[in-house]
Amino acid sequence: MKNKHSHQDEPDMISIFIGTWNMGSVPPPKNITSWFTSKGLGKTLDEVTVAIPHDIYVFGTQENSLGDKEWVDFLRGVLKDFTEIEYRPVAMQSLWNIKVVVLVKPEHENRISHVSTSSVKTGIANTLGNKGAVGVSFMFNGTSFGFVNCHLTSGNEKTARRNQNYLDILRLLSLGDKQLSSFDISLRFTHLFWFGDLNYRLDMDIQEILNYISRKELEPLLKVDQLNLEKEKHKVFLRFGEEEITFPPTYRYERGSRDTYVWHKQKPTGVRTNVPSWCDRILWKSYPETHINCNAYGCTDDIVTSDHSPVFASFEVGVTSQFVSKKGLSKSSEQAYIEFESIEAIVKTSSRTKFFIEFYSTCLEEFKKSFENDTQSSDNINFLKVQWSSRQLPTLKPILSDIEYLQDQHLLLTVKSLDGYESYGECVIALKSMIGSTAQQFLTFLSHRGEETGNIRGSMRVRVPAERLGTRERLY
Repeated sequence: MKNKHSHQDEPDMISIFIGTWNMGSVPPPKNITSWFTSKGLGKTLDEVTVAIPHDIYVFGTQENSLGDKEWVDFLRGVLKDFTEIEYRPVAMQSLWNIKVVVLVKPEHENRISHVSTSSVKTGIANTLGNKGAVGVSFMFNGTSFGFVNCHLTSGNEKTARRNQNYLDILRLLSLGDKQLSSFDISLRFTHLFWFGDLNYRLDMDIQEILNYISRKELEPLLKVDQLNLEKEKHKVFLRFGEEEITFPPTYRYERGSRDTYVWHKQKPTGVRTNVPSWCDRILWKSYPETHINCNAYGCTDDIVTSDHSPVFASFEVGVTSQFVSKKGLSKSSEQAYIEFESIEAIVKTSSRTKFFIEFYSTCLEEFKKSFENDTQSSDNINFLKVQWSSRQLPTLKPILSDIEYLQDQHLLLTVKSLDGYESYGECVIALKSMIGSTAQQFLTFLSHRGEETGNIRGSMRVRVPAERLGTRERLY
């Protein structure tokens, strides 16, 4: 697809490498090629794909003893040796020894804008920087990206603390569009990648774990993986995706080889048992009706300086251009409209106050509000059903009316109480399926601060004038 005012082809698709590695407070070896080429164990790239440089490389590290500049220079150097490309730094953010670096191909440098960085401490009393998260966000043409690298609380028995670390980061990391402060970071980006030493362990006897690993039987171990269990209970990473794990646990190895797991660790408080576990993970969450495909997820087997193995993932991600209308500025006769016939939300609350909805989107000049709901009812003391008819709901006017533009847009909704203006749930809706001459139904879940708080359904349509119904071919 071509940008309307450019002779240069704008990409529909880019490839992104994500890596996470707890470096164990020692410098890296000179050769880390296997990490950024996704070679080793698990789902790896074929020999042809390995030779194709990614558009964006994102490196997340924990217990990284190198200085910030030294680490960025090292990464740019190893990439140049392999690809013969001088990758440009987009951002570097660090919190003590937790670091995230984003590098991009030179030809994409001018496609990146709105770069934002942030960090959150989750150490003792949330003030020490030994645990926490660092984040980077930016726009690639018309698509927003967020990247979070974290190091969560260690210890087999500290699952609840890790869950709280996650929720603190979700709430406190300040990334992306400041106008979206009503929404946590899991809803602020078209694509959000969250990775790091999450430190979730396996709830199983050490000898049983070792026996399963020696027989390459991973399924019984994945069933007792604390992160999988907490996700199933909707405690953390609500609706995040993770590619299937087909590689052995990445922690805790004897340094210098990958043949032996070491599970006793001497601490000032005594001997701690660290069962082999998938501490190092890469997850993601994308807006509905967008394109993303994970084509590698694994760990290296030849980088042995740390007691953790580096973990890699690579993604094929659809991106949109910075759209410029062929028709120029909209006249009133050519205006597209987003119209709602009705909305019904079921929210988790024992309150019986009235509610209203706020609507946000990059396709709107400013956010819009509904009137208060006209009817509500409750069959359960802990939930309230609230309903709005078309009279209470605003008609939204996108800044551009072209169908090519509107197909890529999303609406963010937040349901707020009249008595305290507090949000009781947020969601995202893709406009793509709502375009047409008749109203379409939508149904999705509501969440607030990482917790599922209800659901929302409704009937709406995106009305596009006939002269704006152009078409274009996409790669996806």
